[in-house]
Amino acid sequence: MRVSEWIDLAVFTFLTALAWKRRLPERKRRIVTAFGMVAIATTLAGARWGSEIVRDWVPAPLLLMVYWQAGQFFTGANERIQKRLLALDRRVVTPVVAWLAKSGAGRSLLTAVEFAYLFCYPMVPVALGAVYLLHARAQADRFWTIVLISTYACYLIVPFLQTMPPRSLAGAARTAPPKTGVRSFNLWILKHASIQMNTFPSAHVAASMACALAILQISTPVGTGFLVLAIGIALGAVYGRYHYAADAILGAAIAGVVAAAW
Repeated sequence: MRVSEWIDLAVFTFLTALAWKRRLPERKRRIVTAFGMVAIATTLAGARWGSEIVRDWVPAPLLLMVYWQAGQFFTGANERIQKRLLALDRRVVTPVVAWLAKSGAGRSLLTAVEFAYLFCYPMVPVALGAVYLLHARAQADRFWTIVLISTYACYLIVPFLQTMPPRSLAGAARTAPPKTGVRSFNLWILKHASIQMNTFPSAHVAASMACALAILQISTPVGTGFLVLAIGIALGAVYGRYHYAADAILGAAIAGVVAAAW
């Protein structure tokens, strides 16, 4: 079996077992268990009977399943941690955004990073596609190992440290970016597809940065392009109030450590 397949088995097994240790509503426990059983069966079936190409792509949907599985553990925000994260943003993020908004170039940059955040959703499959186009399919397992460890590290914290995203807190309207078509679309996606809580650190930033760093080890020019996009996603996550600044910083740091260590 591939390293990435062992990672998927370990994470889904852990979260499924944790659901039976935690005091969760029965409905949530069953959802966690169902996700776990389907993911474990899919991983084992792919490893046993799937073609090499199928095995390259199976981790992509499983990445979303871990996200939804971890979201079932939400029971309430940790107000103390949440206030500290918000206080840090007010000291650091708010003044920088206010300064940028004073100039045309600054406003253009803010609009650009809001748009860049949209790409956090297709980033992983597009990056894997780039691995194929770079004729580096033999490195698919290493690519997934870097991405999965970086992303799952964020999701596995969800059952133990729970906060709400800054955009949903009281007073968020005063610090939120202006309503644009791009922002409305970002919010629509989050309303219909997210677990409605914050991941600390940011899994979106960790996954995007991990993709960029994995590609960077294959091709410097292509990897640099992905890295610029990943930085834009991180900045957009903070500017759009989708994540706290600490979320983005720690998510990027986790990806950097994993990519350097692997």
